[in-house]
Amino acid sequence: MAMGRDRGLIIAGLGVALLLMVTLAAYRTPQPVAADAPPTEFSGARARAILKDLVGDGVPHPLGSAANAAVRDRIVKRLTELGYSTELQTGLACNDFATCSTPTNIIATRGELAGKNAVMLAAHYDSVPAGPGASDDGAGVANLLEIARLLTAIPAPPHPVVLLVTDGEEDGLLGAYLFTREHRLAKQIKAAVNMDSRGVSGPSYMFETGSANAWLMRLYGNATLEPITNSLCYVIYKTLPNNTDFTVFKAAAYQGFNLAFIGDVGHYHTPLDNWENSSASTLQHEGASALSAVLALARAPDLDQPAADSMFFDVLARTVFVWPLNLVLPASLAGLVLLLAAALQLIRKRHLSFSQAAFGFLGALVNVLLAGVLSGGVLVLLRFLGRLPPMQAPPWIAHPMAMHVAFAALALLTTVAVSAWFARRAGFWGFWFGGSVLIALLSVAAAAILPAADYVLLFATLAAALAVLPFLWAITKGRTQTSGRADLAVLFPGLLMAALLLPLLLMLYSGIGTLAWPVGTVCLCLAAGFLLPLLGNATAAARQRLTVLAAVTAFCGICITVLLPTYSASWPQRVNVEYWIDADSGGAHWWTQAASLRLPRAMAEVLHFDPTPRERFPGYPLDGFFAPAPALKLAAPELQQISAAPGASTSHVELLLHSPRGAQAAFVIFPADAAIQDIVIDTPTGPLHAKLHKLRNGATIFRAPGLPEAGLKFGIDAAAVPITVQVFDESYGLPGDLAEGKALRQARPKNATSSQDGDVTVVQRTVRLDPAAGR
Repeated sequence: MAMGRDRGLIIAGLGVALLLMVTLAAYRTPQPVAADAPPTEFSGARARAILKDLVGDGVPHPLGSAANAAVRDRIVKRLTELGYSTELQTGLACNDFATCSTPTNIIATRGELAGKNAVMLAAHYDSVPAGPGASDDGAGVANLLEIARLLTAIPAPPHPVVLLVTDGEEDGLLGAYLFTREHRLAKQIKAAVNMDSRGVSGPSYMFETGSANAWLMRLYGNATLEPITNSLCYVIYKTLPNNTDFTVFKAAAYQGFNLAFIGDVGHYHTPLDNWENSSASTLQHEGASALSAVLALARAPDLDQPAADSMFFDVLARTVFVWPLNLVLPASLAGLVLLLAAALQLIRKRHLSFSQAAFGFLGALVNVLLAGVLSGGVLVLLRFLGRLPPMQAPPWIAHPMAMHVAFAALALLTTVAVSAWFARRAGFWGFWFGGSVLIALLSVAAAAILPAADYVLLFATLAAALAVLPFLWAITKGRTQTSGRADLAVLFPGLLMAALLLPLLLMLYSGIGTLAWPVGTVCLCLAAGFLLPLLGNATAAARQRLTVLAAVTAFCGICITVLLPTYSASWPQRVNVEYWIDADSGGAHWWTQAASLRLPRAMAEVLHFDPTPRERFPGYPLDGFFAPAPALKLAAPELQQISAAPGASTSHVELLLHSPRGAQAAFVIFPADAAIQDIVIDTPTGPLHAKLHKLRNGATIFRAPGLPEAGLKFGIDAAAVPITVQVFDESYGLPGDLAEGKALRQARPKNATSSQDGDVTVVQRTVRLDPAAGR
């Protein structure tokens, strides 16, 4: 008898275990195809060999650097040897983030393009200053070159393929802006496939499409052998502070697909993003997916498709299910109505009462809320204990597996507890009503607000409405043996929801970091709402064993995380060292920014750092530690007023930003009271306008990475009163003749690394502009 009461729980446990194994197997990256594969087959091994040639020296190659030009030459050489006509496009470009520079794009074509709609394959070849960019985006470039070779071995598709390798992506998509704004082929491009990364390993996700979404996803699903995609990925992506070149292509009305991989994100934008840490399996998956997507678009009868959005998801990386977005809300409402109708039938047949339904719904809701409070509390506790990075730091740790398990156990713990609290008042069908209707209500809300994100909730709702039908049919016919049908009513929607959730939960931590734990716990509790009837009907012994198992597992996971180091050599803390000198006062200081807001002890012992972190400069969003430094005689940046044209209320002032010491980047900060909102740069194709970024203190900032030797001319509109402006130039690396800098770099522990711009030298000065003067 006890075994019969626990049968549903046993089946649920076995089902979840089986689903987990199947999901892990389905979403592994494929084995790379060997280098001696036929020329018409994409080979990850060949692509990784190309990658080694491009960035195997491990030298960073940011925009405007000599190393950047060397990588560009290697790419052009390979394309030329394959028979492509290559062109370098150089020009001024500004983005929407107050950044302007002069990127150099590589455009490669074969055959006649005149008058034809074209498809574009794109990747970017610049890296951040801190790392060699083997995966971001050397992997995309290597895949592009392998695809370029393959395209020469197959018949040309109806729509020609243009290869675009952009520059300046890391500084704000500058090469993509330049291409779409100025290149003659930009108007012929109708669709693009972009390859990028936010990590160095793992499967490649197709996470963003153009506006003709419904057509594109059917095309992608039919063409790709191992598609990994869902519409919820893009909803999450839009909440992150990230853009890719596809953002610009999409704004230019291109259709197409955006691909990226996100595994081992701790290496992203650091020196660890090198060839040794790249993955041939990841190259294989992204390259094969990009090739399939490009050929599907190039062979499509018509690339001019109307805008139509859809909800979509892959099924175990084997096919893609596409659902028109305008049907999501009606389907959600229909599912809710069917569940309510089923509940009324259960009430009529005296299997459910209104009070049981109310307590069942309350129990399901309490389970989710309790899970959210407890998981959020654990996250706060771990952060308070210093075992998690602070909010503004990259939200990943070196050893997350214990907490993955602990938070899953926390979801089970709250579900078992709630089932015990409400079992007598809710009963089996009260819990069924509560779990099902809660999912259905959330599905309706998601369908109304974010329909693309609704597929898990929607299909769980529809499954719950369908799965109860055999039980309703049985009781209508007067059948007495209905326990199996009752178990089916909760097992089918519960396992289906788990099957849809697991692929999302497996990638969620790589995407959003430690926030994935409470989010995942709440999601698991929503799915576990279908377990409440089984737990409520189970024996007290079974519930007790599950309670002890879940509590011990969660406690052990938390303890392990507290004991293990937050960072490691393979997953380091990001710590940059900067040397700053004020040319006005002659004073100098060190500024060290640690992601944990805790300066490593070995570095703190080198110099006397102020224990209280402060902002890099007024209005800067991150804090770091200051220490006095010896002053060097470094040439200060210049901001020269070339001319001023007075107007009715403002004067237009032309300025020249220049670094006499040849720094690679510069930035200018205008005071808040000057109300400088944008700048304008004259180019051969017309004026470029860039809206300035506002800092926390109201001042506005303009950035110029890859600063030309001759400087950069730009104009502002300002009131005809003197303006005091802060000018900075930034060179990569620390001054070689300062022993303190060498000591700080050597003291940086093995579980720390530079990132993004890396260690830099900054010289600042104050410049007074007078718009009322002609010069």
